[in-house]
Amino acid sequence: MTTKGALVRDILYPKETKFKFYQDSLIFVAAMAGVAVVGFLATLPQLIKLGLPTDDLVDKSLDLITITVPPALPAAMSVGVAFAIQRLKRSQIFCISPPRVNICGMIQIMVFDKTGTLTEDGLQILGLRGIK
Repeated sequence: MTTKGALVRDILYPKETKFKFYQDSLIFVAAMAGVAVVGFLATLPQLIKLGLPTDDLVDKSLDLITITVPPALPAAMSVGVAFAIQRLKRSQIFCISPPRVNICGMIQIMVFDKTGTLTEDGLQILGLRGIK
């Protein structure tokens, strides 16, 4: 129940982060799935009029869904984070939580204070003048 214990718990069991980018990408995939369903329903009567067999109907519907919904989007995002982690490792920067790599791209200022951080309870913020 100490500050050091809380720090170790945060490292071992990081809190789940929900990025707006991931939420927006899921909304995008859902919207594209909706477009695929609407497209399939719009073309289904025409395909039936042409007298296509059921196998061809299923094949064409799966083609439409595969083309409309990008199946490689989650894989592409994971590969991008993996490459970023490899570049960080070459600079001797190690990441214990890959989803936090996206946050690091937005960091403008990083402040370190190792004087008693792990041994004292509480936090004091002192005014920093002249630092931009």
